[in-house]
Amino acid sequence: MKDFKGKTAVVTGAASGIGRAVSLAFAERGANLVMADVAADALEVVRAEAEVRGAEAIAVVTDVTQQASVEALADAAWDRFNAVHIVHNNAGVLIRAPMLDADEKDWEWILAVNLWGVIHGVRAFVPRMLDAGEEGHIVNTASEAGHFAGDLYGVYNTSKFAVVGLTESLSRELRNSSIGVSMLCPGQVETGIFTNVDRPDSFRRDGDDVPVDRRNVDNAMEPADVAAKVLAAVESGELYIFTHEDEARTLIGKRQERLMRAVGG
Repeated sequence: MKDFKGKTAVVTGAASGIGRAVSLAFAERGANLVMADVAADALEVVRAEAEVRGAEAIAVVTDVTQQASVEALADAAWDRFNAVHIVHNNAGVLIRAPMLDADEKDWEWILAVNLWGVIHGVRAFVPRMLDAGEEGHIVNTASEAGHFAGDLYGVYNTSKFAVVGLTESLSRELRNSSIGVSMLCPGQVETGIFTNVDRPDSFRRDGDDVPVDRRNVDNAMEPADVAAKVLAAVESGELYIFTHEDEARTLIGKRQERLMRAVGG
């Protein structure tokens, strides 16, 4: 997809971080915006920022853990713009702590947002996009943590490995269609994911939440730089989008070596 002008882009997790940056990048390239998040006030601020950049934009408060809420998002997008060309299933949450310290509610929360949020987005949008027959693109936010395990990331790793498998499978299923597929695999980016512990009541633990415990690194990337990589990948049709290529190459390479040794390669 070489031209975003007049196209309609839907972005979840749009009120902050990568979602906000991707929304504003599409706005600057002339796309219509449908922005979704659970944070209504912050979402409205980003909608106004997109309009300042010349975009037609709507904000739709959406809980990606609920299929009905994502279906309502799709309805709102088609009702307003009569088409959807790009969907970025981006909403995500994190805990960073020993996996055995996580209780059932921790697992439910992480999987509901990170994995089921993507599943709901794919189910709500892709069939309609295929029926429309227009050029389109799906971007799913996975993570570096979807390609190798990291200390204290067990619950998060589980969700992101699943998104990688889902997205690679979706790419194969859509390879003869007009819809491209990409997965965003960020390393550490300066977003609010390390401070977001505001869970819905249905995902609250008994007792204190597992702490996020931020991992401090020297190469954290700005969301706007990630957004530029996302738009470039949509333009070129790339499946994999890594933000920290050298880091990912090293860590994925080590995992690949272990796998090849295991199969005698």
